[in-house]
Amino acid sequence: MADHPMPHLGFEIESIITQHGVFAFLVNTPNGQIQVMYKSMTASPFDTHEGVMLAFFIAFFIYATASVAEIMLRARESIYHPIVSYIRLFASGLATILLLVILDPVLGYIISVLWGCLFARVAYESCKELQELRSHTAQLGHSLWTKLVGVLGYHNEEEPDQAIRPAV
Repeated sequence: MADHPMPHLGFEIESIITQHGVFAFLVNTPNGQIQVMYKSMTASPFDTHEGVMLAFFIAFFIYATASVAEIMLRARESIYHPIVSYIRLFASGLATILLLVILDPVLGYIISVLWGCLFARVAYESCKELQELRSHTAQLGHSLWTKLVGVLGYHNEEEPDQAIRPAV
């Protein structure tokens, strides 16, 4: 238990259910406003904001995939489910911001820049954690290798009297 840090409270099951509900609200609200906004227009958001809509569907797909992966990792009691939770949270944030870009482009782009800065910070911290994990794994691998060489070297040594004995 000392090897594994205490899980973040944001990754508890009740909190995850709440996060899904908030995401559903945050997607449903701008979606309804977009429908009202485009009701009187002949074009659709797919025509006027093709790139934004494509990015939205990619972010939504990543959110759905990460949600399923998170459930599977949690069922296996894996220590890696927080990583997938972060991916899910960032994908949900991006999807919501992309809908906001359709409603109000200036505000949407300002918030997307802030979201990008937050994403860069978390990615940087995650890289540091991954480097620490890689360093720790390399140290464990090296100690395992030295133990293995020591054990194999001990069994493969010839007895001293056999090495000195002349060949017949």
